[in-house]
Amino acid sequence: MERSAHSYSVNPTLVFLKQRRHQAAALIAILLMCDLKVAWGQDASVRPAAQPEASLADSLKHVDNTQLHIFYVHGMAADGPGHSDSAALRRSICKFLRDCTTAAGQFDGREYADKDKFVLNAPPPKFSYLGEQVWRSNESGISSDEWNAAAPFVDHWKLVRDSAPTIYVDEINWWPLVFDLKCRQVVAKDAALVGPSAAYLDLCATSKPDLNNPGRFQSYSWIDNSDAQRLKAIPAKGAIINRSLKKSVLDWGFSDAVLAVGPMRPLLLEGIRQLVLKSVEVAADGSRGATVGAVPNQEFVIVSHSLGSYLIFSALDLDMSEPDTSTMRAWKGEFENILSRTSMVYFFANQLRLLELANLDVVTGVNMVDHLEAWGELRRKYQASLITTTRTSLAPPQIVAWSDPSDLLSWNVPELKAVVVKNRTAKNSIHWLWLFESPTRAHDNYAINKGVLRVMLKPTNRTRAQ
Repeated sequence: MERSAHSYSVNPTLVFLKQRRHQAAALIAILLMCDLKVAWGQDASVRPAAQPEASLADSLKHVDNTQLHIFYVHGMAADGPGHSDSAALRRSICKFLRDCTTAAGQFDGREYADKDKFVLNAPPPKFSYLGEQVWRSNESGISSDEWNAAAPFVDHWKLVRDSAPTIYVDEINWWPLVFDLKCRQVVAKDAALVGPSAAYLDLCATSKPDLNNPGRFQSYSWIDNSDAQRLKAIPAKGAIINRSLKKSVLDWGFSDAVLAVGPMRPLLLEGIRQLVLKSVEVAADGSRGATVGAVPNQEFVIVSHSLGSYLIFSALDLDMSEPDTSTMRAWKGEFENILSRTSMVYFFANQLRLLELANLDVVTGVNMVDHLEAWGELRRKYQASLITTTRTSLAPPQIVAWSDPSDLLSWNVPELKAVVVKNRTAKNSIHWLWLFESPTRAHDNYAINKGVLRVMLKPTNRTRAQ
């Protein structure tokens, strides 16, 4: 296949970063042996569920005219430019199907959020941080490239098959909205305290225009290259393992979660909503755009990692009390249609219990449980409308939530009334003498865990519901 402008290749900076993370993990394991009592725990590998559950394979194997979309939403600490978070899952699906024409699918274009606040060259939102404007504009108030570069985007992929319908993977990338603050205010400023992170500074100081979308950027220099070089010259401080974990887990990762529950939350949700609506506009022949004509019967599956699980359902279940209710009303029917046709959801390392601490029920009806229950009820009504004399059963929608017990940032999903919840455990990396597992691998490796993928892609022979 001809390489597109958005082809993904190995990024030496990201490889170096991951190597340093794993080296730090090994050092921690050695140190912990000096301090911890040996605790003989059970193997946290994949365990069978108490009862049969639906699987992704049930949707992948259908041969009717339903158009299947998999929404993939990344989590915190995204590697950013040059990295495709859905790549491992796409490869695994094609390996399971055995009839994809390419090993990990074909790139089918990139689209940006470009309505309302995200219109190209729109004035940036007037957010400030410690007295500094987040996205700066020029003297006339017209946006500089900064706000254009912050627009979230969706990368479309097609898993074209030899003798079955194409499967569409829509990889929703919200990370551009958080790079400005993370790069300038966290990574750059923390260099003086704990020492520089060369890999992150390089990510923050590289500018590459998107030639296929004039005015947009594949990467943007949130930090001037000269400043990045100056920061990289600062001597490292603090214990090597402590500073490594602070820079990777807190500076680069958990800062995303803090932003997602603060004033930036409406921007993140609006961007995701626009990208979802762009993703579903696909005609039966695979053409895209708002004027493609009749869209075929569609089914949706959500696979989300980490913070992405919290964001996607907050985005799809519209809160009509939010500002700009005219837009909300226009979108309401479209998102209800998407949710009613969403058959199942996979959460990797979800943080619902943690993040809902910032959303105590001052106003009822807007917490995450309500969002998930609303999906379940929409799905039930939709399925009830399809019941015929030859089909009388209703399969409730299902969440399969995978968590590695050694993952520092994953919790069980609470039980729900209208949705079947399956909390499953996984072992994502080696346990060093049963004392320690790499925090980054425990959190990142769900999509490449063979045990997880085996369960996801194991057909259950259940009667498939549209």
